[in-house]
Amino acid sequence: MVDINPFGKKMILSIDGGGMRGAITVAMLAELEKMTGIPTHEQFDMVAGTSTGAIIAAGLGIGMSAQDMLDRIYKDRLPAAFRTQAGIKHWLRFIFSGFRYFYDLRPFRDALQKLVEGKTIGDLRAPIVFMTTKDVRTGNTYYIVSAGPGRRTFAKWPVSGAVAASGAAPIFFPPVAGNLIDGGVGPFGNPCLAATIEAMEYISNDDPEYHSGNVIHLSLGTGYLPNLYEDGAASRFWLKDWVLYVISASLDESMLQQVLTTRAIYKDRVDFRRYNPYLYGPSVSKELGINLRGRPDPAHLTLDSYGDDDVRLMEEIGRCYARKVDWLAPGYVPWVEDGADRGKGRDGGHPLPEIKPVNWAKSGYW
Repeated sequence: MVDINPFGKKMILSIDGGGMRGAITVAMLAELEKMTGIPTHEQFDMVAGTSTGAIIAAGLGIGMSAQDMLDRIYKDRLPAAFRTQAGIKHWLRFIFSGFRYFYDLRPFRDALQKLVEGKTIGDLRAPIVFMTTKDVRTGNTYYIVSAGPGRRTFAKWPVSGAVAASGAAPIFFPPVAGNLIDGGVGPFGNPCLAATIEAMEYISNDDPEYHSGNVIHLSLGTGYLPNLYEDGAASRFWLKDWVLYVISASLDESMLQQVLTTRAIYKDRVDFRRYNPYLYGPSVSKELGINLRGRPDPAHLTLDSYGDDDVRLMEEIGRCYARKVDWLAPGYVPWVEDGADRGKGRDGGHPLPEIKPVNWAKSGYW
């Protein structure tokens, strides 16, 4: 058995957004449960999530194991909710909604309500639960938390409503209560910095142990998609290409920047560790040892990849990655930081963005 916290430090877990790709993350946690022999909710003092990460955080907050969430939510309820709205219904809904959203939130809300049994944020005690959502009326991000000074504001919010609000991704889903949208709209698709600030600057007022620097923070992604284009590809982009690129690049950039910023600000007070598999076929095959013949392309796994083959692949990626990474290494990151392999993915993790040479002479600027 592996003990990821042999010195009894405060433990924070934060989980990125990513829709159905949350199956990768919850599979990582389910494998970690096997390795440690301890349910995830018993290993952490605080769990934070945005969008699909909020589903996982809430599940842990009510005492579900990661394995239970994998089976009941990511293999059963979420795919069923997507499946009932697939096919021609999907496009008819988009048209009759005035081209506003692809999916109705009600099937997802109903599935969540059955699990949280009418609980409110104030009912969640241990671990502390932290989620984000954005209010379109003001543009403010709300930090929904079950402890500390923020608890008073959100104590009466229904857990199912808070989770739905955190995951109401524009275009995919309608706003919750007419105003609340995905907490990942803006910089907090990865909630690691917001969660660290909440714990170290606010919750610490009631629990001084957070002030001691005796804290480990595990930040888990839902997979890093490759943005690979050949030289000069951008010169041929049209409107659709630019829209898709700007959305994808903005999400990836903000998630990475949250990691780098958290490490920089709290490097002396928090042992911050980042885990995120690289969803690039050659990396998945070579580093994780997964045979992809006849299987979906990992790079095509999206927010609404609910098919059985997709979910099985995501579970395998999460489990294989969890078995390969070093859960005990302080300051762990999914890329090599020093030496000849600087910037390359290690253990199947995503690489740092590289700096490519620019042909200034050919461009006419030199």
